[in-house]
Amino acid sequence: MKKFLSVLFLVTLCVVGFSKTTIVHWMHHSPARLEFVDKMAKQFMEENPDVEIVIQSIPLSEYKTKLLAAVAAGSGPDVAQVPGEAMLELYYYQVIQPFPTTVMSIEKLQKDYIEPTVRNLIIDGELYGLPTDVQTIVLFYNPVLFEQAGLDPNRPPEDWNELIEYAKKLTKWEEGKMVQSGWAFEGYDRELETMMRCAGATFWEDEKQTKVKLEPAILETYEFYKKAIEEHKVYTPEFGSRWTGFRQIKEGMVFGHGAMVGSFMVGSHPDLVFRTAPVPKHPETGKRVTVLTSWSLSIMEGCKDPEAAAKWLLYITSEDAQRKWLEETGELPSLKVVANDPKYINDPLLGAVVDSLNYAEPTFSKGWANPSAMLRDAYNDIIKKGVPVEEAASKAIKEINKYLEETFGQFE
Repeated sequence: MKKFLSVLFLVTLCVVGFSKTTIVHWMHHSPARLEFVDKMAKQFMEENPDVEIVIQSIPLSEYKTKLLAAVAAGSGPDVAQVPGEAMLELYYYQVIQPFPTTVMSIEKLQKDYIEPTVRNLIIDGELYGLPTDVQTIVLFYNPVLFEQAGLDPNRPPEDWNELIEYAKKLTKWEEGKMVQSGWAFEGYDRELETMMRCAGATFWEDEKQTKVKLEPAILETYEFYKKAIEEHKVYTPEFGSRWTGFRQIKEGMVFGHGAMVGSFMVGSHPDLVFRTAPVPKHPETGKRVTVLTSWSLSIMEGCKDPEAAAKWLLYITSEDAQRKWLEETGELPSLKVVANDPKYINDPLLGAVVDSLNYAEPTFSKGWANPSAMLRDAYNDIIKKGVPVEEAASKAIKEINKYLEETFGQFE
């Protein structure tokens, strides 16, 4: 009997000694991101043999529904990638939990990270995530088409007036049909918000940030786009997708996220030459603002080892990881040490992308459903249906406020 108990004791010791903490990590699917995170997980487990990382990559169209349903059922992941603008919503619904201060303090966060990238992640004095997928809006342009149009390829447009002036010189029509667009756009809400902020829009009706307001800068921006099509004729919706046209060297300029650097470089058009530039200033306000969006890597409610989870999330957002993402895709860093590296500041493609962090403001959008997308609805009403600017914009603002009230009103 004693021998049996001794053996049982030794077996128990072995089981305890080799037990692992399992961290289940959910994220929306991207082939490049899955490959990268999977590689990081293997490295982390080699360095931390007592932790097992299980990656689940879910199609974006299914991601929100599956994540919230799993958390509600008590079978959710330990950590998850969630939209940065949804943090307050997830906080109110008690879906996320704060980072252990033993792993990351607010003081260290504010010292090491670029402020706009973490502003939405600090709630009631606690940290609820680390930024990932950080993006801003920058200008992409084709220097070859610039030269053909008699423009200096080393001097992108400085303000809105030059944006139109350049676009007109870059645009070509043949027999009443556009064959080259000087500046292509399709009403993307992040681009619209960027231009509205340059024009002076603040969006919020008061400091509590519970309602947005219709501002002259919003109307001016819609008018600017409308005029670019109808009067200056630098783009027409019938011309097609702005990304496709730019890849096919049929568009001189287009706004987009820095991650498009990687997309354009590995595209199917090897003859494409492009550069990046800052968002043009508004000619009267003198403002240059770009809208910053991001996702957050957060610890979910129900995680039994938040310290191990936090260490894993710090690992995949480390300085080394951020450098790799920036160089391979153009995804912006959130760490100051990376963003301030002269290697990137002076890079002909990444320089303008990294510099955009210096004039970035987080999107006003709050909630996973992204109410700022309604700005695009107004654009479509104006451009494609001929709805008067103020009527379309007023409708969008009302719809945004309706969403904000339905989503956050009960918590006020």
